[in-house]
Amino acid sequence: MKTILCVLCIALAACPAALAEVRQADESSGTLEFTALQAGAKFTGAFKGFQVRLDFDPSDATHGCLDVTVATPSIDTQDAERDEILRGQDFFWTEKFPQAVFHAEHFEPDGAGFRAQGELTIRGATKSAAVRFTLAPAPSAAVMKGTASLRRLAFGLGQGDWASTEWVGDEVEVRFELKLKPAAAATIS
Repeated sequence: MKTILCVLCIALAACPAALAEVRQADESSGTLEFTALQAGAKFTGAFKGFQVRLDFDPSDATHGCLDVTVATPSIDTQDAERDEILRGQDFFWTEKFPQAVFHAEHFEPDGAGFRAQGELTIRGATKSAAVRFTLAPAPSAAVMKGTASLRRLAFGLGQGDWASTEWVGDEVEVRFELKLKPAAAATIS
């Protein structure tokens, strides 16, 4: 129990404007998918391992903290050969960079939802990134849905022959749907 309280205190201290109940999700309570182009055709993939932690109050949308950690080896595009290439040195290089991380502390209203502006780190490269999302609060599990757009080459995803956009497009669309549970009720490992 002391370990759980310590983890929560550290998480709250890392988010200077802790306004709402901290909520979290992982691969057991949501999906994190992406769409990209390969040889002119769209393909969809997912990450089967991730953790999300949100400290955000929709009534004060200018403050909060969103942290997402993705296990890059968990990439799954339903194509073993493509997955092996994506895990390799030319793309995610999962042996050297086993995680991708997004951290945001700046939020603003965005249409019917919100926009979290932060930093995304993939393959050791950190760039500014925005996540657009809606949040449907609920006592047991708030539903967070959203999207993000990124350019793979900005993060070094595609070395050597893969640095060209001839066979693999530069733009990647990310989408997610999560059931965020209160941190105290979620399992902390």
